[in-house]
Amino acid sequence: MSSMSRKVDNDSECEMSFGDHLEELRKVLIHIGVAFCIVFLVLFSFFKGVILDLVFYPSQPGFITNRLLSALAQITGIEGLNINVSGVEIYNVKMAGQFMLHIKVSAVGALILCFPYIISQLWGFVKPALSKNIRRKSRRIVWEIVLWFFIGTMFCYFIVAPLAINFLVNYEANEAINNIIEIDSYIGTVLGVSFAGGLIFQLPLLVRFLASVGLITSEWMRRNRKIAIVVLLVISALITPPDIMSQCLIFLPFYLLYEYSITIAKRVEKENI
Repeated sequence: MSSMSRKVDNDSECEMSFGDHLEELRKVLIHIGVAFCIVFLVLFSFFKGVILDLVFYPSQPGFITNRLLSALAQITGIEGLNINVSGVEIYNVKMAGQFMLHIKVSAVGALILCFPYIISQLWGFVKPALSKNIRRKSRRIVWEIVLWFFIGTMFCYFIVAPLAINFLVNYEANEAINNIIEIDSYIGTVLGVSFAGGLIFQLPLLVRFLASVGLITSEWMRRNRKIAIVVLLVISALITPPDIMSQCLIFLPFYLLYEYSITIAKRVEKENI
């Protein structure tokens, strides 16, 4: 009877503990949701021109990447480096198209600006469940995730986005077909490529964490390089707009990060010896 009573008490304690975890998760999600809504409303209400200019700027001749490549074209004589020299004309064919554009861009902008807060909140929820050893090895994880996210986002915004725009806008399968760029397609390409870059650049941190806890090794990553290439190609196709150029432009830095991650795993192995 006594053991049965203790078992019931233990079950109740476990159930209560699980309920407490759910309650904490609910609080975390509420905090994230409130922060996102506040930033979204601020961007939507006061920074309409700023965020829209940021999205359309990579297609304009005055964008820093386009100007640098144009200067390089004059020095080298390679005319192909002159990209987006005349800008891109964007068309809206839906009655609510521009309003939805404003909402979409504000939402993505709010998500990017809130990313550090989102990661810190999620880390605060997960951290107590980790062992002291893992917490010690990942004590800088929040700032590193945020740093790599913004590096990846900026890389794709300043490098990949203008190259993708230039290629896709000027590509002709047939001279009889005119490219009329619809606003949703343009926005999807710029925002999709930029945000995907932030996610792609998390790979070194993930590898370091997995190598630290002994789940992967540098030798394992080398041995499975071909499988990794296939997986990276699939992921690139899933997180980018449905065009080959954008997918290849995303895959290339992704693969370079994979090779860099192998060196990270090797360094972690030496530290653990």
